[in-house]
Amino acid sequence: MLKRFELTTINSDQNQVFKFGLLLNSHLVEEWQAETIKLLLDEGHQLEIVVLNNEQHVKKSFVQYLKSYPFDRFLFRFWSRFIFRPLSKQTVDISQIIRSIKTLEVKPQKKSFVSYFSDQDIIHIKSHNLDFLLRFGFNILKGDILNAAQFGIWSFHHDDEQEYRGSPPGFWEFLHKKPQNGIILQRLTENLDKGIILKKIWLPVIKHSYKAHLDQLYFESCMMPLLVCRQIKLPEFEASASTSSAKIYTPPGNIKMLYFLFLTIYRRLIFHLDFLLVQEDWHIAVINTFIRDFQINDHKLNWLERKKKTSYLADPFIFEYSNETFLFAERFDYQKGKGDLVAFKKSDGFKEQYALLNENNHLSFPFVINIDDIIYCIPECYNSNAIKLYQFDAALMKLVFQKNILDDFQAVDPVIFKFEERWWLFFTLKSMPSVHLYAFYSDKPFDNYKPHNNNPIKTDIRSSRNAGTPFLEGGKVYRLSQDCSSHYGRAVNICEITVLTPTTFEEKIIARIDPKKGEKYSKGLHTFNRTSNLAVIDSKRFTFSLFGLRHQLLQKFKLR
Repeated sequence: MLKRFELTTINSDQNQVFKFGLLLNSHLVEEWQAETIKLLLDEGHQLEIVVLNNEQHVKKSFVQYLKSYPFDRFLFRFWSRFIFRPLSKQTVDISQIIRSIKTLEVKPQKKSFVSYFSDQDIIHIKSHNLDFLLRFGFNILKGDILNAAQFGIWSFHHDDEQEYRGSPPGFWEFLHKKPQNGIILQRLTENLDKGIILKKIWLPVIKHSYKAHLDQLYFESCMMPLLVCRQIKLPEFEASASTSSAKIYTPPGNIKMLYFLFLTIYRRLIFHLDFLLVQEDWHIAVINTFIRDFQINDHKLNWLERKKKTSYLADPFIFEYSNETFLFAERFDYQKGKGDLVAFKKSDGFKEQYALLNENNHLSFPFVINIDDIIYCIPECYNSNAIKLYQFDAALMKLVFQKNILDDFQAVDPVIFKFEERWWLFFTLKSMPSVHLYAFYSDKPFDNYKPHNNNPIKTDIRSSRNAGTPFLEGGKVYRLSQDCSSHYGRAVNICEITVLTPTTFEEKIIARIDPKKGEKYSKGLHTFNRTSNLAVIDSKRFTFSLFGLRHQLLQKFKLR
């Protein structure tokens, strides 16, 4: 499996070791389930018991089989069994992993679709003093088995339970073209798909491939039990019962399945055409006022002058220094297929571009921070596999390399800020640049960063990726984040950080900045920064150019 997230390695003396059990139908599990178990074992958690489903299935005669067969869902069942082959659902034999683990074979008592355990089996399971049971079998469970471990039975639901309960996972979000797909890890209760939510994440819906979408849902959820283990005994940990009243969905009927198959082909075609023929064209605007309410619709946008049609400007950072106001930005050139960094001055009306930094690798998001009246810049340069620190030479209008702050990370949009007594480094990763948020902390702004105990601290396509400089206002620290749910750079969220320690992170969205309606560039907005009297944004439109087509073709060949 190709991992698209990075988990911080935690020593056993930092986190308590949990004892857990598995609820399985057999020794054959799905690829993503095997990966979930492996992550728990690799961190030192102890597998104490495997509970195997020994339910006896009565073999039906051919006539009985035909009478009970759900012909109204024939297409879905045929497609699922013989055509649909996602990597995440390939079977893995874990006999070697569990060969030395005690096994209990259970014949559940069935009532309709619900399984109950006998008192004797429950007593046997309780004797192992488990912290939790991880359910990968047995279908719907009710009764005293739900309380057989200290923290109950943990089960995945690969949908946002507030909108979709039931099955198939991720299918209805895909069909209904939702911008994001929620996933919950829940402690089971008597209520279907509305248990006690231990962790919830949001991933983008891959609208052109349900197979890719389902693989994403399963593989990205593997980390959830491990992350809950790191948090559940902390005093700050909160879990609440779902209040969902959402409809319970079932597999699609034949007509709906025909529509799904047609939609899949159509979306795949449109996806490839859009990739080649539609390019994002960003541009920067200055707002000549201090925006306190973060709304731009009532403000005049003063767009910077465009120098070349084959390049665009994005990621603006504005700051005051030495009686001047500077603006740093990315300049992306379609002919070169990469970005470099440029600077502007307020004194010349932000009209002249100064070549700030140009390297062989792509550069963007020139985050700026003032430490002891020295201006430093930490641009995005993920191709270098490091987070690099530069110092700004205002006389030469150049960035001068100082050091690597962090190595071996393809960091996207890194920012540094101070919260209480620590310095914090936040970024996402190039593998999934808008999904997983990572945090590192230090006693110094540019040295000795240690990983947060629960990286990634946030998995949310709607608000993970950074969108500007964090700021302090009214004694509170705010982080700017991108909403990339329906497409990259949809809007900017203002998030108030409420808890941030080496073990815990919590924030809440308090405002949103959408692109200004009626403007030429109104299809997205993904950076916002301010000074004492100015603000800057970047907004985008969708367009076509031959240079953009050339760039997209090269990208497609590179991906192949």
